[in-house]
Amino acid sequence: MKRLLCLLLFSASILLIPFAIQQLIQYRQLPKSITIVTGKEGGRYKDIADALGRKIEAEHGIKVEYIDSPGSQKNINSIQNGEADFAFFQPNVIKDTSDFPDVRMIANVFPEVVLIHVKKDLGYDPFIGELKERENTIIAVGEEGSGSVVNSEAILNHFDNSSLIGTRVTRNFDEVITGFESGSIDMAIVTTEENALIQKRIVATTKTKLMELPFAESFIAKNPEFHLHEIPSGFYGVFPEPYPVQKTTTIAVNAQLITNSSVSASMVTAATEALMDPEFLSSNRLNDLRSGGKDYARSNPSIPFHSGANHFYDPEIKPFLNPDFVDSTESLRSFFVSILIALYLVFRWLRNKNRMREEHHLDKYVRRLLEIEQEQVDLDEGGVDGNETLKLETLLDEVTGLRREALISFSANEFRDDAGVECFLMLSSSLSEKINAKLTRQKLCAQIAALQEKFFSSDGK
Repeated sequence: MKRLLCLLLFSASILLIPFAIQQLIQYRQLPKSITIVTGKEGGRYKDIADALGRKIEAEHGIKVEYIDSPGSQKNINSIQNGEADFAFFQPNVIKDTSDFPDVRMIANVFPEVVLIHVKKDLGYDPFIGELKERENTIIAVGEEGSGSVVNSEAILNHFDNSSLIGTRVTRNFDEVITGFESGSIDMAIVTTEENALIQKRIVATTKTKLMELPFAESFIAKNPEFHLHEIPSGFYGVFPEPYPVQKTTTIAVNAQLITNSSVSASMVTAATEALMDPEFLSSNRLNDLRSGGKDYARSNPSIPFHSGANHFYDPEIKPFLNPDFVDSTESLRSFFVSILIALYLVFRWLRNKNRMREEHHLDKYVRRLLEIEQEQVDLDEGGVDGNETLKLETLLDEVTGLRREALISFSANEFRDDAGVECFLMLSSSLSEKINAKLTRQKLCAQIAALQEKFFSSDGK
């Protein structure tokens, strides 16, 4: 029983070792360095990523490395491939979340606003104007690999005969500026946070005006990741003339901070705390997140949340083990359990085999009982020795002594489980009864013989 208990404790310890290691790594240990994917110069991805990295470095002493990226598509691929730990992206760039099983969400950070800048002297509507006019429009849709390209294509495809809406060209932010200044582009669809530097740079060219997106409500009805967004009149400037001239309705999609599922929960919790710090939100003008708080951060998730982010939002809901880790190691744990069960069965087989080879501790008692059995038979057959009664009494006492000695050595479990114990007790009891019967018979015979002898001696007188 003690060996079995020790074996079970040992097996449990072996099974708990990987969980203990995971607990240490996933929940307690901060890494020495992390990598953040930023974005294009002049965009808000880069501004906020840089600010978040500086805050993490200052508060936790973690070295932060940065990777430049054209935008959302590159960012989420970098996270999925494990090339980076944190990145920003807009959820509408992915069609199927199953293509990114290792990506986890941390928070909505800010609304990325789709702003449509057109040349000041553009005298027609490039979306729904006359076909002859709009088919020659040069449209900058964004940089390859960015969310702007995805948004631009979705917007243009929303209109009938969208393939006839101008010529689409991919341009980075600097090329958009030079394109407007030189007059080589007629329209640019730019997706950034409304306070992004690129928006202000486009306004500063004094060559553009802000255009409202036609049929924005119907676009949102078909694309639920987006929502309506309004740019107040004069938001980007009021002198010498307001920009935009009047309140402009457009669309927006929430930019989200994402991470890889393998990033430690403690690191994700630390990053979430840094992001949600009120001073950080104010200094980086993240007004929607500052006013909406946790509700905005967690609204309309596009992918599952990382457990480290959940620890921040719901501190009381903190499982001992990372569910992702438990799922990923299920087959490994099943393998270990199968191995342990097999080892236990082999151990039991070997132990039983050795027991069969070894002499049972009852064997000496049974063997002596059989010898006494034979001795009492011989005494019964002899019948001429006057000391037979004394020998039988000696044998009976020996049987009683053997039974007493054996019972002292037996345990309660042996009484319950070992059939040999029951056999020994039955054998010893039967032998005792048999010797007692012989003793009784011989004593009676001796008494009868004594009476006969007394009778004949008195008759002779």
